[in-house]
Amino acid sequence: MRIFVIGGTGLVGSYLLPKLVDAGHDLRVLTRSTAKIQKIERLGAVGILGDIRNPQEFRNYIKSVDIIVLLAMPSVKPGKRISKKRKEELKKEINDFFRNSMDMAIQYNAPLILPSGTSFHTKINEIADEAWPIRRVGLTEIGKDTDDMVNEAIRTNNPKIIQLIYGKIYGNGGLFLFMYNMMKKGRFKIIGNGDNFIPNIHASDATSAIVKVIEKMPIGERFIIADDFPVTQKEFAFYMADLMNVKRPGKIPGFIIKMVLGKDMYEIIKMNCKVSNHKAKKLLDWQPEFPSYKEGLKETISEINSKRNYFA
Repeated sequence: MRIFVIGGTGLVGSYLLPKLVDAGHDLRVLTRSTAKIQKIERLGAVGILGDIRNPQEFRNYIKSVDIIVLLAMPSVKPGKRISKKRKEELKKEINDFFRNSMDMAIQYNAPLILPSGTSFHTKINEIADEAWPIRRVGLTEIGKDTDDMVNEAIRTNNPKIIQLIYGKIYGNGGLFLFMYNMMKKGRFKIIGNGDNFIPNIHASDATSAIVKVIEKMPIGERFIIADDFPVTQKEFAFYMADLMNVKRPGKIPGFIIKMVLGKDMYEIIKMNCKVSNHKAKKLLDWQPEFPSYKEGLKETISEINSKRNYFA
């Protein structure tokens, strides 16, 4: 298939592009980085320099396409406070990503795969599925307008979309590398008691779900993409420290995080969320290679220690 990937050189893209090339797809990858064009082309894909916020810059390079995959997301620097101004900028940025991607999908009459996050609020024995309402709190509020865009597209079937609702994605790169380095330096801390649950998914499993969607093309569907076993923030961090042979991280009171990073960051760090991946397994025939954080963390830390390249 002729596949156009928007923002394909981040963490998820670094696992996805080799899989699509190996499957024999004709791949075009949009990037804002001149330096990454060579990496893309070494894989056997075609790199296109441009920004989805300014589609007129690169449209001449896209003659036709069978499916579009949006991976580009706004950049948030870890450990930095988000001001009201920056929050509005992030909201505008993600709105442009979604709106322009949808416009391209209409223009080329091509299905569009869109990302989202598992922003649900579950109590002790509750498990969220795709029918649950998305709960926008703190920094996740930047996605409120895109929820409306997605709902309208599903209602009208224009454009044709499939949405993947991801757990926290980890792998050899992205924000996980920041966490790894902080842990290595003994500077990583657990917020509060760390007893809240956050869904996780290894980047390789996140990309295998995209491959399944391309194969099945379930237009108008949403799928939660997370591993099989819920885990608390504390359990995840402790196991990671044990694998790295470093001291387990200590705790930091939540009110300090509120003061330093602000309420927006605190709200998403403290969210409690358990989810079901049953629908993806049933309809997509998708199975995670790393069914829990334990298998996934072992593989990821092994990759980092061996200095395996993003695009290996």
